[in-house]
Amino acid sequence: MIFLSAKGIKYSYGAGHFSIKNVDLELIHGETLAMIGPNGAGKSTLMKIFSGLIKGYSGVVTAAGQDIKKTPEGGLARLISYIPQSSEHVFNFTVEEIVAMGRRPYITPGGRLKAADIEAIKSALDGIGIYAKRSAKYPELSGGEKRMVLIARAIAQDTPAVFMDEPMTYLDIQHQSMLMEAVMKMNRAGKSVLLISHGINTASEYASRVAVIRGGEIKFIGTAKECINYDNIREAYGFDNFDIADNPRTGRPNIFIGPRQYGGIK
Repeated sequence: MIFLSAKGIKYSYGAGHFSIKNVDLELIHGETLAMIGPNGAGKSTLMKIFSGLIKGYSGVVTAAGQDIKKTPEGGLARLISYIPQSSEHVFNFTVEEIVAMGRRPYITPGGRLKAADIEAIKSALDGIGIYAKRSAKYPELSGGEKRMVLIARAIAQDTPAVFMDEPMTYLDIQHQSMLMEAVMKMNRAGKSVLLISHGINTASEYASRVAVIRGGEIKFIGTAKECINYDNIREAYGFDNFDIADNPRTGRPNIFIGPRQYGGIK
């Protein structure tokens, strides 16, 4: 089944500026689809369109069969959790209070958290490894810890789909691993994940499919084996200072960059 369907999507920031050019994309129930590509390719713009944050596009985007332009904000918040690339808000709340904000779509105005809400919050904090930080104030956290809080908030929102824009920014390798394990757990539970990543190897190892984007267009889409090869990456990123080899543990392609001026990668 298809969760998200985008057909004929076009969007421009104005004459002479960047534009999205006739993008078609489908996100299948229970898969992780990773969008990769160079800076300025249009990945974040596409994700904001798919999340309902940008309205002025042409074409049609549906989520669970609903046209997102016509879906009320509360209804959309029950379908898609969105983790932005960065949050400019300064929350003077505890970690637990921020994660609890993910339950807003299920609570009536003036209502109180129910037992199911409290369990969802605890499960999200536990699953992402920050339960011990639940009483800490958000402004006092490191950049990586703040990212984990926003990810836990999206998990607590408990939607059929989670959209993540560069979720591993600021995360050390331990927390990167914890995050991707959480993504795999979401997939096993039937959730769909749309992920923007500058880590090509992460996309290759964890994604069901990969979309390679450049200049507001999807250049290639398919499995990691189909999309992540020398010619495609060279075309998409515009450089050739890298090699690609299969990970001996998983068989998936990984990219390696190296100082070719010193003889290249051996």
